[in-house]
Amino acid sequence: MIWSEKPANPEEFAIPRVLTGIVERRWLILGCVAAGVAVATVGYLDQPARYRAEAVLALDVRKFQVLPTESVVSPLPQESPVLRTEVDIISSRSMAERVLAYLKSTGVDVAKGFGLAPEKATGQAASNNLHVDRRTLLDNLTSGVRVTNDGRSYTIYVAFTGMEPEFTAAVANAYAEAYINYQVDLQTTATRRVSDWLGTRLVTLRSELERSEHAATSFREKSGIAKSNGTTLLSQQIAGLNAELARLRAQLAGSVARLATALDVPDGQSGLALVEVLNSPAIQQLRSEEARLKRQLASISESGAVKNPQIPDLTSQLETIQAQIGSEVAQIVDSLRTEIEVSRRQQTGLEANLKQLQAEMSNANEAIVQADQLDREASANRAIYESYLTRYKQTIEQDGIAMAEARIISRAVPSWSRSSPSASAWLLGGLMFGLAGGLLATFLLELRASFLRRPDPHESSVGIPIIGRIPELAVQQRSGVADLMRHSLSPFAHAVADVQGRLRLSARNRNVQVISVTSAGAGEGKTLVSSCLARSLAATGLRTVLVDANLTNPAVAEEFGVEPLDAAETFGSYENVRLDDLVRHDGPSGVDLICTAAANVPSEHILGRDGFARLLSTLRQTYDLIIIDSTAVSNGSSALLVSALSDRTILVVPEGADPASTSRAIRKFETAGIAVDGLVVNCASRTTLERRNVVPFVADHSGPATEGRKRVDMSIDTPSAVGM
Repeated sequence: MIWSEKPANPEEFAIPRVLTGIVERRWLILGCVAAGVAVATVGYLDQPARYRAEAVLALDVRKFQVLPTESVVSPLPQESPVLRTEVDIISSRSMAERVLAYLKSTGVDVAKGFGLAPEKATGQAASNNLHVDRRTLLDNLTSGVRVTNDGRSYTIYVAFTGMEPEFTAAVANAYAEAYINYQVDLQTTATRRVSDWLGTRLVTLRSELERSEHAATSFREKSGIAKSNGTTLLSQQIAGLNAELARLRAQLAGSVARLATALDVPDGQSGLALVEVLNSPAIQQLRSEEARLKRQLASISESGAVKNPQIPDLTSQLETIQAQIGSEVAQIVDSLRTEIEVSRRQQTGLEANLKQLQAEMSNANEAIVQADQLDREASANRAIYESYLTRYKQTIEQDGIAMAEARIISRAVPSWSRSSPSASAWLLGGLMFGLAGGLLATFLLELRASFLRRPDPHESSVGIPIIGRIPELAVQQRSGVADLMRHSLSPFAHAVADVQGRLRLSARNRNVQVISVTSAGAGEGKTLVSSCLARSLAATGLRTVLVDANLTNPAVAEEFGVEPLDAAETFGSYENVRLDDLVRHDGPSGVDLICTAAANVPSEHILGRDGFARLLSTLRQTYDLIIIDSTAVSNGSSALLVSALSDRTILVVPEGADPASTSRAIRKFETAGIAVDGLVVNCASRTTLERRNVVPFVADHSGPATEGRKRVDMSIDTPSAVGM
């Protein structure tokens, strides 16, 4: 990726190369467009006028429920596939047959509406013509109708296109009415069909129910296992005995527990914890008397009259009452024992009766199982019969109240403005067709011209592609190169922009920052190419620096009119000099410059030091692209040293140069293990440019520059995206 903070100047943008052929063949393209418009006009005038009418249907989301029962035909689910299905039903051929019948019933002459003349025939021929006419009418109906849904609502649009406005509206409304009638007929037919089937089925189910109930009753009567309240009498007896036995066992357990409680208390308190003892009126009266005597004795004892004559009498009465209480308690305990014994004998009798009934039950189990099976069969037949009978009555109630699940919310009205043919559509189609034909013709002509090109002698001899040709400049134009670069209509500016564009396209898979520009010999235009290339790159918004490494005959300072620096201090001792002290800025072009004067020592001594490599490393961190005006290959190994530190090497070759000298220069690079990435032909004549299919642009393709930091992707494939 290449990043730039300097906005591009709009007038310095180069027009994409793809527009060159379009500009050259503009009259051919315009002729094709005119021909397309003419053909479209003729086609538009030749087409008959057609009118369009539209009826709007809406599927009801809220259902009209008359009876609280389920309908025979379930309502339409409100889903997109269901809506799509309903749209297909409306546009089907069967619906067209309904529409045709509806139109004929309302007195509409369908054949006249379609502009079909009636045919006269008799006998079998008349029957055949009638069949053919009906099929033709159906074809016209299905081809003219268009049913749509927007996918966001339950609204269906039924549009019909025809040659008469009134007939078109009548057909659209007929489609809507036919669809409503179709839904009503569907529900009515289904309801009647179901009710007929249910009536026939009920007769069979009634016979099966009567047979199964009679079989179950007869078997129980023969087996003596008749039921009462859903169970047999034997089962009811066993259940009653079990309940009585459980009650008796609980009563016996309670009596035994009370007796054990009475017997476990200390002597003199026997039976006092029993409920019977506590609830006995006689014992309650005796204990009240006992309490009274104890209170009298306690009061006499508290008064201190120990020799009171009442004490013996009161004591004798207290003992008598206590003896009576003990006698009453003993009687209650004896009665409890008697009760326990009676309960045990009752339990024994109930258990004996239960065993006898269980024995009888085991003998009747097989008959009961068979009787239960017959009962279940009869119950199942009764449930089925009742469900069918209920559904039959519901279906009969629903007959005659079928309602459509759609309604017409907008009827079609005749439209007197024709819908087709559309003048704008025909005109746009003619323009597009003519433009496509012109572009195709341009492409074929350019392809033919590319096949007719003659191979370049430099490409044939050295096998390195030519990435650009710089046109020859007049003497008066040589001093105004900067103005030529800023003028996008100039062939020279286009040629330089073409070179920098191809460089950036070919570098899409490589991180190219440093480009070395050299030549086979001196005076072949490498300084012109490098300076113009730097101006063109800076015009695209890239931070570009031009380094003059031609220490033998430097010319960059003179080209830009700046003061040169000492070569030894600039390249040889870079660590002792700040970068800001070396860089000169050219305001008109936006290019930064590092210019040196001629060195008084061999250039290899300066360029071979580590200072030059460190300078390039620092420039890589500061600039997007670094253009180096290198030394000519014939002046020694300086060009090889510079190319070894560069990412890409360009060899400038003058027009008409000897291919042998170019081959020798390239062999020097190959010997050093350095690849030359491309050739730039300098001072190419106009004849050569036209023969090589390099044509100057005649229109400006620059756009508004964007302020701030701008990103240019080196991996894109179209020239227009890389500033060509």
